[in-house]
This record gives sequence, structure tokens and C-alpha cells, in this order.
Amino acid sequence: MPHARSEPEAQSRRVSLHIRASPEAAWENVVRRWFERTATRALRDQKPAAVVTASRSQAYFFRSRLLHEGKSLLAVKFVSPPQLRELLLRGHDLHMPLREHLRLILAITAEEFTNKNTNDETVLVAKSIARDADPFLRALDELRAAGWTLDEIESAALREIAARFEERVHECGFTFVHDADRAVLAQAQPLFSNLLLFGFDAAHWPLWPLLHAATLSADEASVVLNDPRDEARDLDETWIGTWEETFGPADVISDTNGRSTGSLVEPLPVSASNIHFVIGRDTTQQARAIVALAAKFLADQHCERLGIFFSGPGALPRLVATFLESAGIAHNDGIAHLMPSAFDDDAWRGWLELQQAPRLRPLFRFLRAIEGRLFDGLSVLQIEETLRRAYNNILIDDIELLRDYCANGSDLRHGNAVGRELEKIQVLPENASLTEFLAHTRTMFSKLRWREHWNEVERLSRNWSDRLPTKFSKSSYLRWLRELLGAPTLERDDLGAHPYARVHLLAYANGCFYS
Repeated sequence: MPHARSEPEAQSRRVSLHIRASPEAAWENVVRRWFERTATRALRDQKPAAVVTASRSQAYFFRSRLLHEGKSLLAVKFVSPPQLRELLLRGHDLHMPLREHLRLILAITAEEFTNKNTNDETVLVAKSIARDADPFLRALDELRAAGWTLDEIESAALREIAARFEERVHECGFTFVHDADRAVLAQAQPLFSNLLLFGFDAAHWPLWPLLHAATLSADEASVVLNDPRDEARDLDETWIGTWEETFGPADVISDTNGRSTGSLVEPLPVSASNIHFVIGRDTTQQARAIVALAAKFLADQHCERLGIFFSGPGALPRLVATFLESAGIAHNDGIAHLMPSAFDDDAWRGWLELQQAPRLRPLFRFLRAIEGRLFDGLSVLQIEETLRRAYNNILIDDIELLRDYCANGSDLRHGNAVGRELEKIQVLPENASLTEFLAHTRTMFSKLRWREHWNEVERLSRNWSDRLPTKFSKSSYLRWLRELLGAPTLERDDLGAHPYARVHLLAYANGCFYS
């Protein structure tokens, strides 16, 4: 009697695996044909077709090639892995927390072990995690993404903290990303008519359950895998082997011109006259030289697409983008640059510093930053002068003591008025529950007229904040607030957000698929 086929094996006939020898070969033999085949039936299919790429620059590359050739993109969705996860999670009652929330819950858990445990080793470990929870959180992510259990952790203290942390996360109604991906994989539902996965390699191991679930959710799927990299051949071969074990053997895409371009050490068919070396004494000179050379290349009528590759984010790509903007050259900035949050100003940073250390100097910096928005009767200079005199008298810079001294003393000219005004400045308690901290914060933000600040905090803490009744330190709460409202965002110049422009700024890791 033949053995029963497992579900992935039974569905492997509709999944085609390919290993590309070169980007051009993958485009000519697989990707272009997939788009042509999909375009003829996309309007007839009730389910959409989707393209999932490892980076946004790959998706822009496909779109540009298709538009250049006059191919239709109708009914084809281009999605990133996070967007793919959102599509697959529709209909599932799963809520994934922000990293900021996970760091707060882990810090609260560590503080609980610090206060209630008598074991010296456990206390030291818990204090370290409470001060900076992110390293241990990343280690837990890698452990769970690999499918291992907490029993693999050798340290008993770390194992106990991790177990209690996961319990707290579930009590708040959250589901870890890796658990959500596995839940989607276990209950894969038909979602796509055709699916194309492109550009994923062993560096994307944590995405394996998600990509596996997406493949099972498609009527037909084509997966284009990268040829193993020399620097990570064992890992990439294992990655390919996992796909082949699940969906069957992969076809090697033969190169269109009989020569593989996958290796970086092969000679390029470029004459020496077309190779330019430029040297700058500093980053600014280098950026100007790059932009001047780009303008020269763009003047060539045969230049259809120009890629400027960088090792990664930094000053050089930022300056190149700025000079391209100044020269009026439209481009797609695939690297972008970090910009401060809309809430991250001097007043916000001053408030955080004042709450962390309610002393005289942080108070002065905060008062100068809010520019009289809190006090009506006195100027900032009058308040500073009065408080300095009060400090000289008692030699203590604690705000509460200075406020009481000003309110009750008669030797200061504006002492009573300053005492009344300082009543408007409140300080968070040293320890409280999350709901108590939020209630104090709402009152303070209301007096400061920070309605947008509170709306964002309230939105991100809704439906779970009351499930953390444990009291924890003000330091952990302020760190959470700083991460929520002060996180920088990726920004691009006005002329740097054109995905179909001829000039593309790319990090090498995201641009090495170009031929």
C-alpha cells in the first residue's frame, strides 16, 4: 500500500522552485513569463496575484521593467513581508505587540524578579535585563524563531524570567510574531491565484513559516531562490534544501548568454574607458564627484537606469541624495535617512529629563523649551532668578523642597508667586502600575496642551494597559514613552521618492540582484 502524502508534498505540483544563476536569466526565463501568464488571467481570477520581494528596490525594478515593456500590472499586488503577514492574518484574532511594548513588559518582569528574589545571581541578571531589555529580547526572538523551547536556556534565572515574560505577553492579549506565522501556516487558506516569491535567501530564515504559509495559500506559486553565496554557501544550500524537501527539486535557470553573472569575480564586459575612479578628500567632495559622474551618465542616451551603490546608510548616501535634490535630478532613494519624530523636540526631551531627575537644571531647560506655555504670571527669567536665590539659601536643588521654600518664605521677592506656579509642574511617582502612570501622564499633557502626544500614547496603549497591574519603576515607564514618541522615521527628499526614476540609490545588500 502506498504511503499517504503529506499536505506540502501533495501540493508541490503547483509550486515551482527555481535557482537563478543570474538576475537577467531569472528575469528572461521565469519572472517575465510569470507576469505575462498572470496578466492574461488576472482579471478572470477572483483571487489576486501577488509578488513578494525581499526588498522594495527589487519590486521597483520589476515594475520599471514591466512599464518599460508596456506590460500590464493590473490585479497584481506587490507586497513586502510585513504586508504579506497582514494579508495572511486577516480573519485571525491575533494581535502582535510593538517592540516597545515587549521591551516594557520584559523590563517589568525583570524588575519583579529583582524585588522578590533572594538569589544573588538571579537579582544581578534581572537588574541587567531591566536596564536594557533589548539584547535578551533579541535572543528570545532568535530562540523562538528557530522553533526551540525555553528549556534550551542553560541559566535557570534567565529561563524563569523568559517563562514569566511570555506569560505576561499572553496575559496582555498579544501573540508573538513567530507564533502568529506558525498559526497562519497551520491554517493556510486559499488567498492568491498566483504567487511569486523572489530574492529570499538564508538571511531570511525567520521568515520561513511566513513564506511557507504564503506558498500554501496560493493556487500556483513560483519561488525564485538565489544561487548560494560564496560567503554563506552552507547556510544558503541548507535554505534551498529546506524548500526542496518541502516542495520538490528546484530547476536551475540557465543563463541567457551561456555565462553566469552570479559571481562577483568574473570579468565584466566593460571597456576600460567606461570605468571611472574618483577620489575626494572628504565625504562632501566624494558626494559631489558622484553626482557629477551621475549627471554625465544620464546625458548618455543609452543610459536607461543608473544605480548608485553604497555599503549602507551613512553620511555619503545622505549627501548624494541632497546634491541630487539640489541639481533637480529625480531619483529613488532606496536608503533614505533618519528624521526625528514629530514629537521629538526640546520641550519633549526636557520633560523627560525633568521627570527622570526633578532638579533645578533640568527644570530650567524645560522652562526655556516650553516658552511660557505653562506659566502666565511670571517670565522664565523671573522664575529662574527666584529659584537660584532660593537654592543659594538652602543649597538643595530638589524641586519640591524649593517650591515649599518659595511658597512659605518671605525673603524672596517673587517667592509666593513662584511657589504657586511650580504647583503646575507635576512629577511622576517613583513606582506605579501602567494605568496609574498613564493617568498621571494624561493630566500633565493636558496642562502642557500636548493633545497630540496623549492621543498617540492612548492609541498605542489601548486595550492592554489595564492588564499589567504590577507596579514598576518610573525609569522603565519613561524609557517606554521615549521609544514610543521619539522613534525616528525614514524620510526622503521631494525628488528622492520616485520609484520609476532613472537614478536609484541602493545599499549593496539590496541591489546585488541587478544585472
